[in-house]
Amino acid sequence: MEKPLSLTLLYTANIAGDLALLPRLFTFLQQLKADSRQPALLLDLCGSCADDVWHCRETGARSTLMALDAMGYHAANVAGTLDDRNHEKLADQVTLGLVDAGRDWLYRAPPVSDGSISVRLRARADAARLQIVLSSAERTAIEGNAVYLGAVGAGQVGEALVDLQEAPTLITARVHVMPPDTPPNPSMAGTVEFIEQEARLLARKRG
Repeated sequence: MEKPLSLTLLYTANIAGDLALLPRLFTFLQQLKADSRQPALLLDLCGSCADDVWHCRETGARSTLMALDAMGYHAANVAGTLDDRNHEKLADQVTLGLVDAGRDWLYRAPPVSDGSISVRLRARADAARLQIVLSSAERTAIEGNAVYLGAVGAGQVGEALVDLQEAPTLITARVHVMPPDTPPNPSMAGTVEFIEQEARLLARKRG
């Protein structure tokens, strides 16, 4: 399988357990992916759940990550979000890469399999073709073989296009704001409802 000559990164952050946002966000992401017309990695940088959100508390912060998995996300930063017990539980249920200080994710997502592209919490000195640093930076930039992604808020999607033909080069970087009239995806709305039902069931079992 040939390695990609360029790569689009689409990323979110700070969802903070707002499951009601996700059906509309899924529609928006589908539009952006269609516009890119090339392989795109879908990433979440941080803050998928929040301690003051009921379903995050009941599921040990697994709820939003399960929704991101259903939306086709490739990897998410779970440092400070998932403890080891909930990391182990979720890892058996999703294909989403759960990235933290001790766990990277390699770009192996059909139809692309390129183990020289890694998604990790911090850049390291190694021979990776491209390191995607999965945390918010002041701005989107490439330093050496590491790409840093600028911060975005809830309802925003960052996009970075990286040329990989020689040394990694940033072609474009922008932030898309989801239009307020974006319609919710019905299938994703059903998934959110199911996740909330499961969280309520866990709460009832705990009494």
